[in-house]
Amino acid sequence: MRDSESKDNQRYLPTFKGCLICGEKEENPHTCNLRFKVTGDGVETVFEPKAVHQGYEKVIHGGMLCALLDETLGWAVAVERKRYFMTGELTVRFIHPLPVGTRVIVQGRCSENKSRYSVAEGEILDSEGRVYARGKGKFFLMSEDQAKKVDRVMTYHKDDVEVLKGSG
Repeated sequence: MRDSESKDNQRYLPTFKGCLICGEKEENPHTCNLRFKVTGDGVETVFEPKAVHQGYEKVIHGGMLCALLDETLGWAVAVERKRYFMTGELTVRFIHPLPVGTRVIVQGRCSENKSRYSVAEGEILDSEGRVYARGKGKFFLMSEDQAKKVDRVMTYHKDDVEVLKGSG
């Protein structure tokens, strides 16, 4: 189903097979196996948490929400700047507990660019607009050599955005 997603005229981002968030089950059986879509003002993905993601009974672990926001915000600045970044800071405000099985959208957008870093903001919300968490992060540019190494190990699906080139 993942490969067919790129056929609906949406622009998606590449994945890294071993990633906890966007990886592939064959490489990482614990991955969420998510795909990130480029939107008009950033990126987003859809996540439906399972019992394995809970921190206590029927509530998703806050660290899982942090990981989702970290990945999403990082992709938002990568798309905006056409470069790869490393997380320098991440602040998350938990607003409501996220119940197991609640399908949510994780959104991120770049809000500030400096020469060495970018800032992104985003949220995790359901289809009714209920916000479960908000995040803000500072992401530092990788060197060109580091970025090329990262790009070489990414899996590009048909029509994915080539991050370092900025096109699909």
